[in-house]
Amino acid sequence: MAEELRPLGEAAPTTDEVAALQTRVAALEEELRETRDRWVRAAADLDNARKRARHEMAEAQLQAIAGVLRDVLPVVDSFERAVETAAPGPDAAAETRAVYEGVSLIYRQLLEMLTRRGVKPMEATGQPFDPRRHEAVAQVPATEGLEDGVVALEMQKGYLLGERVLRPSKVAVAAREANGEAEVG
Repeated sequence: MAEELRPLGEAAPTTDEVAALQTRVAALEEELRETRDRWVRAAADLDNARKRARHEMAEAQLQAIAGVLRDVLPVVDSFERAVETAAPGPDAAAETRAVYEGVSLIYRQLLEMLTRRGVKPMEATGQPFDPRRHEAVAQVPATEGLEDGVVALEMQKGYLLGERVLRPSKVAVAAREANGEAEVG
């Protein structure tokens, strides 16, 4: 059948020519397989590079946002202290109550803004000390109602951004006493 397609006057290929052509076809098929494999690997590498770049960009954005939010936290602390200590008494002047209400409103707005951005305060008091979430700045003696290694007092509120620690809580940790002094862990 192959001979029917040959031009007139051309002889049938020899066994050597067929073998050479088969070898050439096999070599081209192998080259195609290798080229296809390189292409698949290059496409996978490109896809991985894109994913890595997206992840690094998202991480950089999160770090930038976290930096700004960290800068806002001392302002929130100041408003919190102002609201806690400046509550007017029942016989306070109307102006004093108005200033207090204004400060309270700003404080609530700051907290709402932080909440919208995924920031939430951490609970520290009564929790086991966790060096990833707490910064121990003092120790207090462990008592009957306060176990060793538990946060006894929160001196500065800590915050999370999502599940990441934005700012650790500054805490005093309960420690067993040895010879009248709290043990240093």
